[in-house]
Amino acid sequence: MTASRPTKKAQLIAPDAYPQMMSRADGARALLSLRSDKTLARAQGAMEAAAAPMKLAILGYVADMEANCQDMDLVFDHVHEIRGFAETAGMASTGHIAEILCRYMEDMRRIAKPLDAHIVALHVAAIARAARAEDGDAAMGEVVAAELGALVARRLLEAQKG
Repeated sequence: MTASRPTKKAQLIAPDAYPQMMSRADGARALLSLRSDKTLARAQGAMEAAAAPMKLAILGYVADMEANCQDMDLVFDHVHEIRGFAETAGMASTGHIAEILCRYMEDMRRIAKPLDAHIVALHVAAIARAARAEDGDAAMGEVVAAELGALVARRLLEAQKG
């Protein structure tokens, strides 16, 4: 026999009841500072400085995925990270392909269908190739991404029908 728990009502707090984080004048100064050319230049410098370590981290994820391609949870975790950081690291095609694989894996989980190991392996290989490609190969990476996107769309349609 289970004891029933009393239900608690949510307490609503009016937006104007929160304490101010800063005064209006301080807020205006902060906004001006954030919009300044100096802040933009510093942010761009920080992003450029972060690109090389991010690329190394992405290449580490890629190597781990290649070695453990059958571990779908690991692959999903890594492609999720790659899609978030690849463009910042200057690896747009890599990020695009990772985004397609991540969406495929999420959609298959959502409809409770098994992942196709061949589709996952194909994406992992394409991500690895794009991550290691020279900068001039971006156009080919986007062609590959488009084809993989079409493949995934067909597979998802088949999975939803059957």
